[in-house]
Amino acid sequence: MPTTRHRDLIAAFAATGRNHPYLAFTLNSLCNLDCVFCKPRCMPDYGHKDRPLTTADYAAIAAEAGVWKIRKAHCSGGEPTLRADILDVIEGLADGLGCDAAIGMTSHGNLRRGLSVEKLHRAGLTYLNLSLHSLDPTRSATIMGGGDPRTTMRTLDEALSLGMRVKINCVLQRTYLDDAFAVAELARDLPVAVRLIELQNIGPAQALFDTEFINEADVRSRLHEWFAGAGEVSREQLGVRSPGQYLRPDGWAGSIGFISNSSCATCSDANRIKITPTGVARPCILHNRDIPLKPHLADSTLGDAFAHLFQAMLERNTNDAWQGFHYVDYDLRWDRMERPEGTPVLLPLLPVLPSAAAQPWCTRASNGER
Repeated sequence: MPTTRHRDLIAAFAATGRNHPYLAFTLNSLCNLDCVFCKPRCMPDYGHKDRPLTTADYAAIAAEAGVWKIRKAHCSGGEPTLRADILDVIEGLADGLGCDAAIGMTSHGNLRRGLSVEKLHRAGLTYLNLSLHSLDPTRSATIMGGGDPRTTMRTLDEALSLGMRVKINCVLQRTYLDDAFAVAELARDLPVAVRLIELQNIGPAQALFDTEFINEADVRSRLHEWFAGAGEVSREQLGVRSPGQYLRPDGWAGSIGFISNSSCATCSDANRIKITPTGVARPCILHNRDIPLKPHLADSTLGDAFAHLFQAMLERNTNDAWQGFHYVDYDLRWDRMERPEGTPVLLPLLPVLPSAAAQPWCTRASNGER
């Protein structure tokens, strides 16, 4: 049951103006593809041997999150559908967060035999983010180290037929820019949100960055005919939490947005609670407030863990790097990044700070947009 501490922390977070927190689970580090900018198999701890969270753990975390009014959970990897228990994981998250929850997943869409979008949807999945970087099978295989975009498209069509929201993630590379534009043009006829993602100078992508990076401003200029007179689609309408504009060109069924963490990255609207495969919760990249959830699961004290997480997100507003640039997900998704032991957060409530909503998430020198 909600306590005074629950209510005070929830109210304090709401007063910042940011979206309410959501759970961002990395279910595994395994993937049966090998994208050139990710290449998980080259990592020394690929297929981390530590014991991952169980389906019962996910259900318990979701149930506690529901008490804190969290109504969204997103699953990624690796490739989350490689987990044999993926349907049970989704079902536990959906049951814990409640019937109005948004349960999503990022996948390359080449589902293993015996698994289908319909089964995922029946388990509680409400939306799907599909990684798609080229519609040409040969070039797609070069980028992703395998897979077939035609299979991904069948997955997309099935999701739309079931009434699910679909977003497409497409990483921008100069060599494959025309491929990215062809992917973006899927939104002309399909009610999907295509997200054009800047390459980040981290991990294996460092080897590509100098030659392949292209920024959002440059891409916008090349697509100016599409965007002339385009209407903006609200992030709330799309179920999108990342900062940025989503534009629907005139007459199009879907929209195009950008994730530009290299040229325009801030944490002003960050509200993810990252949870690694082994159960380390990370409420902030810049503040060291990581907290292992397994001891709290064992001791039935998840309420204390969530109080820590909410307070950590409130304190993030005082970080020296507030509104600064940062690289977002690469190492923090998994358990491979060495971080000092998490600094405990004092639980007495801090004064509510000025609203983040009143601060610009980004100012682009190229076009003055926010």
